[in-house]
Amino acid sequence: MDSDEQARTPNSEQSGSGHGSGSQVTVEILRELLSAGAADACLALEAGRVRITSDSGGLVLISRKELLDRVGTDPDATAMIEQADLLNTEIRLQGA
Repeated sequence: MDSDEQARTPNSEQSGSGHGSGSQVTVEILRELLSAGAADACLALEAGRVRITSDSGGLVLISRKELLDRVGTDPDATAMIEQADLLNTEIRLQGA
């Protein structure tokens, strides 16, 4: 599977939208975060679920601004896969 296929393939634990559907960060949810309308949107882990939120509930994994700083406004698939992997590693290190 090449990186473009991997970027389009949702994680089996993360089906549907990024609003609390799984415990893994996927490229899909990172793209949703980048396109979120709220300036204070962030990706958070709350009750074992990764979700996009604007409130301060849960463990904040990355803010929309920080993700934009890391990958830019038009990131390629490889950059998004790398960010998802980094965030999933962070989740594992937190013991979640």
